[in-house]
Amino acid sequence: MNRIGFLRQLEELLRDIPDNERREAMEYYRNYFEDAGPENEEKIIEELGSPAKVAESIKKDLFGDTYQAEDFVKPDPAPQADKTSRNLLIAVLLVVTFPFWIAVLAAGFGLLLGAVGVLFGLSVCIIAMVGVFFVAGIVLAATGMFKVFTGFPAVGLVVCGVGMLLLAFGTLGLLATVWAVGKVLPWTIRGIVSLCRRIFQRKGASI
Repeated sequence: MNRIGFLRQLEELLRDIPDNERREAMEYYRNYFEDAGPENEEKIIEELGSPAKVAESIKKDLFGDTYQAEDFVKPDPAPQADKTSRNLLIAVLLVVTFPFWIAVLAAGFGLLLGAVGVLFGLSVCIIAMVGVFFVAGIVLAATGMFKVFTGFPAVGLVVCGVGMLLLAFGTLGLLATVWAVGKVLPWTIRGIVSLCRRIFQRKGASI
C-alpha cells in the first residue's frame, strides 16, 4: 500500500465523524507523509499500522471509549417516507388524469388500426391488379398467337405484344408484392409492436 491508498482508506473510514474533525485529521496525516518524504513512505506506513487502526485511534481520541459509529452517520438524503409520498402523488396524478390517458390510448389505437387497414387494402388492390395483368396478358398473348396463325399476322403481333407487356407488368407487380410482404409488412408490424411496448413500459416505470 502506498501513501495515496493509505490516505484514501483512512478518509473513507473517517466518514462517520464530523466534517471539521475529519478535515483536520486528514490534513495532519498528509503533512506527516510530506514531511517524511517519499523515500520514507513505507517506513511511515509500517509505523502507523493499518488505516483502520489509525481511524480507530482518532475516533477514541475524539469521543472516548463510549464512541458509537452510528451516532454520526449522516441521514439518508432520500428517506423511505419521501419515496412513499412521491409514489402516492404519482398514483393520485394517474387517477386524476385517467380519462385523458384513456382518450390518448384510444386515439393511438385507432390510428394503428387505421394504418393496418390501409396497408391491408393496398395489399388487396395490388394483388388484384397483379391477377388482372396476368389474366389479361395470357388472354391477349393467346389471342395474338391465334391471329398470327389464322391470317392476321400484323394484328396478332400487336395483340401478342400487348399481352406480353401486361405479363411483364404482372410479373413486376408480383415481385413488388413479395418484397412488400417479406420486408415492409414485418417492418411495419415490428414498429407497431415497439411503439406499444414503449408506451406500456413508460407507463409501468412511472407507476
